[in-house]
Amino acid sequence: MPDAGPRGTAHPITLTDGTSTRTREVTPDDLGPIQALHRRCSQGSRALRYHTGKPELSPAGWRLLSDPERGTTLVTTTAECRDRIIAMTNVMRTDRPGVGEFAVLVEDEWQSKGLGTALAAHAADVARRDGHHTLTAAVAAGNIPMLHVLESLDVPPIRTPGPVLDVHIPLSQSP
Repeated sequence: MPDAGPRGTAHPITLTDGTSTRTREVTPDDLGPIQALHRRCSQGSRALRYHTGKPELSPAGWRLLSDPERGTTLVTTTAECRDRIIAMTNVMRTDRPGVGEFAVLVEDEWQSKGLGTALAAHAADVARRDGHHTLTAAVAAGNIPMLHVLESLDVPPIRTPGPVLDVHIPLSQSP
C-alpha cells in the first residue's frame, strides 16, 4: 500500500498513546482495506457515521468517495502496518461554492486516542487547500464524541434541534 496519496506525502499523526499514524489520500487500491475497516467497525460506529448501520460501502458509495472531482477522501494507517486502514476521513464538495462536507469513521479500537480530533484538524487544512471557507457535518445529536471532536474546530453554538444536527464550521484562512 502506498505511503503517499496522489498529491504527495502522508500526514503523520501521533496518538495520545504514542502510536504513530500516517494519513494520505485514497487510491483505487484502497477499496478492499476500506471495506475491511467497515466490517471491523461496530454497527453503532457505522450508524453514527452514515446514520445507518451498513456493513460496507456500496459500489456507488465507493465511486463517490474515491472521485477527486467530488472531494477528498483520506485514509489512516499506523506507521508500522500500512496495509490496514484504521480510519477514513471525507471532505466532499457540496452544491454550495466554498462549502465542504466533513465526515470521519474511526475503527472502534482506535477511538478515544485523539485520532478523530487530529483528523478533523487535518480535514480543515485539506478543506482550505481545496478552496473551502466552511465545513458542514451532519451529526447525530447523541454522537457526543463527534461533537467533542468538532468543538476542537471552534464550532459556533449549535441551536438546531432534532435527531441530526447540521453543523457549520467556519474555517479561518490560516491553520
